[in-house]
Amino acid sequence: MNCANCNSPVPEDSKFCLECGADLSDPGSGPRTVEKPDELITRLTRTLEGRYRVAKMVGRGGMGAVFLAQDLTLERPVAIKVLPPEVSHDETLVGRFEREARTAAKLDHPNIIPIFAVESSGDLHYFVMKFVDGESLEQVLASGSLSMEQIQECLWEAARALGHAHTRNVVHRDIKPGNIMFDHDGRVMLADFGISKAMQSSTQYTQTGQVIGTPFYMSPEQAKGQDVDGRSDQYSLAVVGFQMITGRLPFQDQAVHTIIYKHIFEEPPSIRELRPDCPAYVAAALHKALAKEPDGRFPTMDEFAAAVMPHRRISSTLGVGSGGAERASPDAPTTITPTTGPTIVTPQKEPRKRRVGVATALVSAMLLVTGGSGYWAWQEGMLERFGLPVSGEDGSAVDDPQDSQLAAAPVAIDSTEIRDSIAGAERDSLALLAQRRQDSLDNVTRQLVEANRRNRRQQTQTPPTRPAPRPQFGAISVNVLGNFGTVYIDDARIKGTPLIDHQVLAGMHVVRITNPRCRDWVDTVRVAVNETYRATVTLNCGA
Repeated sequence: MNCANCNSPVPEDSKFCLECGADLSDPGSGPRTVEKPDELITRLTRTLEGRYRVAKMVGRGGMGAVFLAQDLTLERPVAIKVLPPEVSHDETLVGRFEREARTAAKLDHPNIIPIFAVESSGDLHYFVMKFVDGESLEQVLASGSLSMEQIQECLWEAARALGHAHTRNVVHRDIKPGNIMFDHDGRVMLADFGISKAMQSSTQYTQTGQVIGTPFYMSPEQAKGQDVDGRSDQYSLAVVGFQMITGRLPFQDQAVHTIIYKHIFEEPPSIRELRPDCPAYVAAALHKALAKEPDGRFPTMDEFAAAVMPHRRISSTLGVGSGGAERASPDAPTTITPTTGPTIVTPQKEPRKRRVGVATALVSAMLLVTGGSGYWAWQEGMLERFGLPVSGEDGSAVDDPQDSQLAAAPVAIDSTEIRDSIAGAERDSLALLAQRRQDSLDNVTRQLVEANRRNRRQQTQTPPTRPAPRPQFGAISVNVLGNFGTVYIDDARIKGTPLIDHQVLAGMHVVRITNPRCRDWVDTVRVAVNETYRATVTLNCGA
């Protein structure tokens, strides 16, 4: 439905044109008086006084006017979108406008413009969002063309942002160059979820049969007024990609109903014919996304993004900023091993240096004065302290010194014997300690020597050679129904149709069928090991 005065698309449930304000129920009424930008700025400034300083109007569209302002509290620039006051009395439009803000505020993604506040004051309904200091894709395309790498990056980031929205049951429904922004870092930012719709809800503002969107970028199901899902956004983004690559829209005409007819019934021109340097996989991905039926497109936006940039890794994590490295692929599982109880780690103290000196000799002398049992207790304590075995007089091990006859027999010793015993005990203890340390050092040395020998033997041995993996093959068979064509696989000419059991490596391949009188047929196919991919194709040929 279009306005009789300005020919602008108008939602079927609206009583007034969003561009000129004409009363659609009275075709002879003419455009309504639209409040001038200066007057609207004055009213908005008065309403937001003390909170925001309104600078100027930076844009005006079907869902309202956008003003640049300064947040006085946080000292940052913001964009304020205001519903035109002349149509604010239309409850349906006000409801849709507020729904725009609520829908966009639910989304949190680095490639989606965030919403800061949603408010109303009298007949002024507005929300505050981040101000993107950059250009829209529409402005960029008007000033020049983009490189293929820039086009792929733009499509990839926009697809990832839309995938984030789709997983939260939100469809944009109005993807076009004017709603794709580039910030000062060149990052893609999606704007204006004003006519988006929650896929699992149905409200009075977006009813079945109602056509909302921009005709040049509208999906066939959206043009028919049918219910849409995320694959409708995929079609619209593919139209944008077609325009970026070829410099033109796939369907062009002066009449809106003719454009809609072409979206529903006609096939788009071949991208590779219009732009030969476009990679075959990019063209194949866009043609697949431009399929008339949603089931013929990619199931998700992530798969579309992967087809446009196969070398770019996709992860399902949130909050991945632009230009940053993404986290590990979700295909790598994290294994968690349960434990039966807490694990306690006790820090190990470094062994102190053990010395037998004068203080030890004095203590041992005091023990010896009390009797022989004191001496043996001291000796056993010293042996245990140095990690040496406790033994009896004959060299056999003693489990309990208290059960030993030596420990039970008191001995009377004079002062000379005390000194000799102290000196002898100190010498014996030091000798035993030195021997134990030497034995440990010899053991470590032997282990190191043996390890070095093993390493040298391993280095001199020739590593076993593994046989190279054998290539795995499949086959492709294609035929053209009622016509003929030349088959290209991965841009290599194979032969004319029919192509029967042509052997190829297993994996993904781009198949293209050409006929001078027809449009090319292109598809990306997966060939399984020891299996044949078969297809019967109908070419779209002119009269």
